[in-house]
Amino acid sequence: MLGEQIAEETGKVMVRRVISVDGGPRIEVTVQGTGKLLGIETRNTVTYSAGVRPDGSLYGEARPGRSSTSGCAARWLLALFVVLGSTSLMGAARADETPAASDIEDGASNDYDPWQHFNEKMFSFNHDVFDRRLLKPIAKGWNKALPDVGKRGLDRAFDNLGMPRRLVNNLLQGRFRGAGREVARFGVNTTIGVVGFLDVAKAQLHIDSSDADTGQTLGVYGWGPGPYLVLPSLQPLTVRDGIGYGVDGLLDPVGYVTPFLATTGMSVVKQVNKRSLNLELFQDVEDSALDLYSAVRNGYLQRRHGSIEQAIEARHTERHPPPVKETAAR
Repeated sequence: MLGEQIAEETGKVMVRRVISVDGGPRIEVTVQGTGKLLGIETRNTVTYSAGVRPDGSLYGEARPGRSSTSGCAARWLLALFVVLGSTSLMGAARADETPAASDIEDGASNDYDPWQHFNEKMFSFNHDVFDRRLLKPIAKGWNKALPDVGKRGLDRAFDNLGMPRRLVNNLLQGRFRGAGREVARFGVNTTIGVVGFLDVAKAQLHIDSSDADTGQTLGVYGWGPGPYLVLPSLQPLTVRDGIGYGVDGLLDPVGYVTPFLATTGMSVVKQVNKRSLNLELFQDVEDSALDLYSAVRNGYLQRRHGSIEQAIEARHTERHPPPVKETAAR
């Protein structure tokens, strides 16, 4: 069993998280901590686990430990999300079947989008209402108020705060060099890079970050993507990535040490800033795509498939490095 424990302490707040993966395609997440989850004061110990039965079906369960009264509400909200997501995965994709990019493009509407009617309605709401009438106008104003260098610096700072998620998932995937790079990047950019506004680690030391997250980790260990899913105000997902999105929220240290309103405000600023950086890109996609829904869906599924393939390749390279060529004698 591969395990990793991370602790952060600020004042009287102590958060300990233990995440481990068995030799097979099974993941177990134990969360112990005090803080706020979904705006609710929490003090609990909960273990979430999911894996593959001998017949190839998937399962998920939540085993609660001791918790406070307020912590129970947040615990069962997350447990409900994990269990519902795991149930939806059953029969949608076997754990050892990863779709090829060509298969995604040719048959996404049949094989990977069984909830297309629901998804199209949610996509229309996100695009025609949430983005066009709310997010895009705010992003345009943000774009005029903040210079490009400020927006990019803020984007790098938010990315720097995502280090715990990438660190834990690099460790879970067995990519220990990748985990070391994440620690090195965080140390350099937080200090010399002014809390991440400058990416000194990449510019001067050529240390790139990874895109590791829990959904990718599940994919590396053989979990199929499950059905494609569109939810209000969220980026495109699959059921597997939706479960990962929920677990990744627990790996965000900011949510444990800041008030709920402050955390929500940071999330809004991050989303607006990201949208303002991609105004032209989004517009080009809208103008060029005949079927915007299908273009977004297929593009997302292909990118996620490619991301998992790259993570598997990176892990293999770390475990089996190429032989070092002997230098010719002078």
